[in-house]
Amino acid sequence: METQYPISEEQVRFYEENGYIQLLNVLTPEELEQVRAALDDVMAVQLDRRHDVSADRATYEKIFVQKVNLWQVHPGIRQYVFSPKLAEIARRLARARQVRLWHDHALIKMPGDSKASPWHQDLPYWPMYESGTLSCWMALDDVFEANGCMAFVPGSHRLGRLEPIKLVDPQDIFKLVPAAANQEFKKVFQPMPAGSCTFHNGMTFHYAGPNATDKPRRAIITIYMPDEVHFTGAKHVVTEDLNLRVGDMLAGERFPVLAEKQE
Repeated sequence: METQYPISEEQVRFYEENGYIQLLNVLTPEELEQVRAALDDVMAVQLDRRHDVSADRATYEKIFVQKVNLWQVHPGIRQYVFSPKLAEIARRLARARQVRLWHDHALIKMPGDSKASPWHQDLPYWPMYESGTLSCWMALDDVFEANGCMAFVPGSHRLGRLEPIKLVDPQDIFKLVPAAANQEFKKVFQPMPAGSCTFHNGMTFHYAGPNATDKPRRAIITIYMPDEVHFTGAKHVVTEDLNLRVGDMLAGERFPVLAEKQE
């Protein structure tokens, strides 16, 4: 993979103010084809439950098919997830000394999928004390409202960590906002060509609508943790086999450093 994608100070400030940013044509055509082929290869094989978190969740599959930590099972996905170009973007947006991998996951909305992914934050689902974690949502197909592109509420990351939203029969996240902050929220959709991506803060409200087209909508997400992040003890598929103690730093082979500031 190419190792550089320019990020300006203005873009970093936009991310800090809004809690998300869209970046166009981050992958070269060759990089895009490589990760598409790797994902198609993974989807063709049966994974164990630690990686296929939707395996016994038929209702969730009506929303999306989700595969987690594919970097551990396929060298092509590992090559993509360990991209220094993407990790350095994350490090710069977070103004971090370094970023570690939390996990990757593929999200595929199948043709004719009538379910939306509800408005939610990511951080409430993750067993970590610190905020600041950010996700790269990479479009492997052209995305637009009709097939479930991402949408964000600018500035919503400043509302703090709310309770997690159920993916099935979800609550209305906007009703969880303290009354003093409850206002008319602007919702911004992010159509973009394949090979482009968004980065968003773990507390930014986001959503993806149903896929009303006749083709799958493929995306791969890489989640980065800036600097030191510590374990809360909450249950999560990524940590359930690690025997972590409350307060342990999320580090080691499962959470490798992907980018570090050069002094």
